[in-house]
Amino acid sequence: MTTFRTRQLRALRIAIASGVAAALILPIGVVLAWNQLLDSGSGTTLAADSITIPDTPAALIAVPGSGGQLSHLFVAALDASGVGGTVVLLPIGAATETSTDPADSPQAASLPRRLADVYATDGMAALTDEVQGLLEVSFTANGVLGRAEMIDLLEPLGGVDVLLDRDVVTVAVDGTTTKLADAGESSYTIDRVVDILLARRPNEKESERFARHREVWNGVVKRVGPGLDLPPGVDITPAGLADVTTFLRRVMAGSLQVWQFAAAPILDKKTNPNRADLYSLDRAEVVMVFASVAPSAMSGGSLPISVMIDSSFNDPLVSRAAVAALLEAGIGVGVMREVSAEELPATVIESDAEVSELLVDRLAAPFVTVDAQGRSSRIAGIDATITLGADFVASVRAG
Repeated sequence: MTTFRTRQLRALRIAIASGVAAALILPIGVVLAWNQLLDSGSGTTLAADSITIPDTPAALIAVPGSGGQLSHLFVAALDASGVGGTVVLLPIGAATETSTDPADSPQAASLPRRLADVYATDGMAALTDEVQGLLEVSFTANGVLGRAEMIDLLEPLGGVDVLLDRDVVTVAVDGTTTKLADAGESSYTIDRVVDILLARRPNEKESERFARHREVWNGVVKRVGPGLDLPPGVDITPAGLADVTTFLRRVMAGSLQVWQFAAAPILDKKTNPNRADLYSLDRAEVVMVFASVAPSAMSGGSLPISVMIDSSFNDPLVSRAAVAALLEAGIGVGVMREVSAEELPATVIESDAEVSELLVDRLAAPFVTVDAQGRSSRIAGIDATITLGADFVASVRAG
């Protein structure tokens, strides 16, 4: 990795952590993963004469481990081509949204819960509701896959190379410890790969486990390559996507990529008085990722205006900063694309006159120089297209 790219990732981590009381951030995807995500083809590419966003459905999959406790959680997004897509890893300790009844005082606001605790107490349906609210993404399918089902799903891979930053050890109920894997890179059979994915020691912080989740999936991505053959009898109709196993087989039938959300531990005593292993996601990163890989699955939230961002800079730091600036201005992001275009100094806003005027007023400061233009075509659900300019990029890279 180049020194410049290393600085970019470091800056991205700092940006994601800003505003959160945190000393640690869980590792994010590498630059290569981001490049692949932005270049995901038909999933985020709109034809010139198209007026609708391509269909990119998403599924939520929970994987319990020993004792039925939630050990792994991820979203799978299907590419618009119908095969291939993206696996987005979520921390099981991510904090749920909190809400306050209007009739209550501010002190009556509910405390956030860990997603794993929601699953343990209220089951998959409640977990799905919480994740949909947290990510503002609608799921075509949701379900639970156990150890045996995960092994069956990954069995065609034969084996997976995994690079681990530490030994993987499990502890039985009677206190007996078993080492599943050594630190370093090794090739593992599928059953051992799944065991590594699900391994949890008592009181082990998720920050110590999340890196190996990413590395397991990185190994899976390499083995999947251009895609696995669909088994005979797999339902390839839209109705078949309601089954999470079928959904995942479709995702693995084409080029696969993985993204892991950064997450910061919540240390604030008012928000987390019991010092639970609780983590905060970065809203701008969440929107950036799903606007790239699953735009049709985004629910849009409550923001009155939604835009499409085009960038020719292929830089996650810049893309995340653009999304953050728009959200701060009360503007939603429905689609994000990496495009091949001439890099101009000004950020260009294409929309109707009334919307352009509003956007220019709100975005003139964060985007440095802004140029408003009329738009030649309309996209369903999108009020404007914003093409990032070099002046904005320079300001972000300058810190």
